[in-house]
Amino acid sequence: MSTRPSGFEDRLKAALLARLPEVPPAAPARSFARRYGVPLAVGVATASVVTVMALPGSTRNGPLPAGSPSAAPEIKKDPDGSLRFGLPKNDQIPALVDRLKALGVQVALVPKRPPSQCSEPGGGGRGPQADPEAEVLQRGDDDFVLKVNAKTVPPGHTLMFTWADYHPLGARGVGIGVVETSKVPSCAVDYSEGLDEALKARSEPPKDPGKTIEVAVPTPAELPALVQRLQAQGVRVALVEKKPASECTHMGGGYRGTQADPEAELGFGRDTLKINSRTVPPGYTLVFTKPANPSSPHASVGYGVKETSKVTPCEIDFSPSDEERARMNAELQDKLKEQQGVPVAPPAGTSSR
Repeated sequence: MSTRPSGFEDRLKAALLARLPEVPPAAPARSFARRYGVPLAVGVATASVVTVMALPGSTRNGPLPAGSPSAAPEIKKDPDGSLRFGLPKNDQIPALVDRLKALGVQVALVPKRPPSQCSEPGGGGRGPQADPEAEVLQRGDDDFVLKVNAKTVPPGHTLMFTWADYHPLGARGVGIGVVETSKVPSCAVDYSEGLDEALKARSEPPKDPGKTIEVAVPTPAELPALVQRLQAQGVRVALVEKKPASECTHMGGGYRGTQADPEAELGFGRDTLKINSRTVPPGYTLVFTKPANPSSPHASVGYGVKETSKVTPCEIDFSPSDEERARMNAELQDKLKEQQGVPVAPPAGTSSR
């Protein structure tokens, strides 16, 4: 469960779109927005930022690690010499790095490692660029693409990809960034929970998680009945109400983070929650959060797994009101129009000269 104020997602979307020359991305899959309680249009922007967030990177010497059977994604060359290609999958990254090196690109492959095996501090990554054409991540005809030239990867910098040879264990997504070549580390820390244990368990016989219950992510109206049904089946489950700060003092937080083992994930990326002893282990409780305003068109049910001793009856609701959402969306649309040269009407009560 995300414990960030949901207004953060709106601001993050606006910040991303302000850096892109095209229109906003299409609506995402329902499951992402449902889990984080954000408008559907925000989900893809957030997911895309996470997927391509600039991370500290490094050059790699020696042969590629084993386990990279996929070919590189297609690389197209523009008339001006720029290289374009789509976001790669994890198993495409080693071949992509070799292909880019053969084309003369300063590029690095950085292995992901658990904190016990990597202590690199990071740093040296390029921040947001004032010129959208200087961003390595750009909008294509149908989706995001990576564009490589002297503007997006300037002299003294390296295009960096993080790669996990233990995929699909570990953090999901692909790490991409442009970093100062002199500050490229030898590894990137993978902070997904339980990674050391998951890597060790690969050499052991799989453990039976016991009975598994699968349920659809509920709507606010479906939530009370679902909680009762799960309790009747012996599931440790709690219903937590979202309330304004004037009525609740509990900040929330304390939930399990992204699990290194996908089989230990309750339901990230899915519309169905999978409940068993691995997703809700002993000492933990499945928590559903009831929105403060269930009748709002933006209302959604949150869910997560939390230590039983830290479950509270309520959590402060940090989500913006419907009026605040409308104002932020209007500001976003005005900003997009400005970027496209479309006249923007002045706010009510003001005049333009």
